[in-house]
Amino acid sequence: MKMKISVIIGILHMSMGVVTKGANAIYFGRWVVLFSEVVTGLIIMLGLFGWMDILIFAKWSYVMEPYSYD
Repeated sequence: MKMKISVIIGILHMSMGVVTKGANAIYFGRWVVLFSEVVTGLIIMLGLFGWMDILIFAKWSYVMEPYSYD
């Protein structure tokens, strides 16, 4: 349980850092940095680890009954 929560918090923390970098890139007018680092970084990071977070939440929401015969 602790490991799954730490993964979720870590992904949120890294996502906030990339979004902050994107806000700085927009503010300073660095459009190449925005599209080459921020957008691609979010796609790759959330594509891999975001999917893992979705699976963690799905596992938590699924009721498991180990002694049923379904």
